[in-house]
Amino acid sequence: MSATLAAPRPHLRAAAPTLTDVLVEAWNDVSAGARAACPVCSGSLQPRWTAGAGVIGGRCEDCGTTLE
Repeated sequence: MSATLAAPRPHLRAAAPTLTDVLVEAWNDVSAGARAACPVCSGSLQPRWTAGAGVIGGRCEDCGTTLE
């Protein structure tokens, strides 16, 4: 009786998000007036508002990173 070895199957993993994906997601959330995860420290990125222009970016409450 001979044993047949099966070819190794590749492990399928979800692709890691790119930097562009992370920044676009954060910008979409912040520009809609919602909190987002900071792309640097995963803290709370808060929208920054102006009187006439609405949301102009975001600032992380934890590390101070800005997204404009």
